[in-house]
Amino acid sequence: MRLAQTVAELERTAAREVGRGSERLAVPAAGGLLAAARSLAAAPDAAVLTGFYIPAADPPAAETDGPIGAVQLAAALRALGGEVRLVTDAPCAPVVAAALGAAAPDVPLDVAPVQGYDDWAAAVLPRYAALSHLIACERVGPGVDGRPRNMRGEDIGAHTAPLDRLYAAGSAYRIGIGDGGNELGMGRLPAELVGRVVDRGERIHCVVGCDALLVGGTSNWAAAALVGALALLRPELPALRDLLRPDWSYAVLTEMVTRAGAVDGVRRRAEVSVDGLDWPAYAEPLTRIAELVAAAG
Repeated sequence: MRLAQTVAELERTAAREVGRGSERLAVPAAGGLLAAARSLAAAPDAAVLTGFYIPAADPPAAETDGPIGAVQLAAALRALGGEVRLVTDAPCAPVVAAALGAAAPDVPLDVAPVQGYDDWAAAVLPRYAALSHLIACERVGPGVDGRPRNMRGEDIGAHTAPLDRLYAAGSAYRIGIGDGGNELGMGRLPAELVGRVVDRGERIHCVVGCDALLVGGTSNWAAAALVGALALLRPELPALRDLLRPDWSYAVLTEMVTRAGAVDGVRRRAEVSVDGLDWPAYAEPLTRIAELVAAAG
């Protein structure tokens, strides 16, 4: 199977339908995976934004979708020889830090406050000015009314730092990874499509776009597909293929849940699952992604 065909199959695998319309949202984003991978393949300097807080969980915490993929990407970019840092906000920091500690403890983590964001941003912006890439992995963004909302249409702005401002600033190549229409980068999709396909889509659709959009059934799957595409483009780096092992993701997932109380964003409780999917079902696309890359030789 040729490179473009394999990457397209990775893209389709990551967009597996889980009941939110991801397969239909992925249609106009087709080709984004290959574009993103090609832009990253030569040692980029990047920041990866992640963390989606679930204030109604018991107890409240960041969800399991997003940080796994963000850390996987960070480890991949390090393997490529690039410089990378993770970015989140204070409510999500414990979960993101636990994910980093499990798999990439040497990657720096920048934590934005919810209150006092402007002062924080002014201090860190020089650090981001020279970056080649900004990647958002399951990071909520503002809708048409300027408010960040979860899939239930609930305004979570009181628990969310406006990292969309950092993401939209400057000239870095922006990659968006999402699964529901309300994440940074989803502004690349037509509002009419999101409104038609996603429950409450007209209200939650993030208006912030990107240069390359990856749509997954879960955002972690789309991030894994991006690592898979990078492994195809840089076959001399076996470390990239190692990151695709499902047990790698399982180790990060369990660490986030046991150490930081990460919650399933659908079930709203701390357990070893992602978006309502228990491990066996969640791992199926991860296994398929690893198989596709291995079969490509």
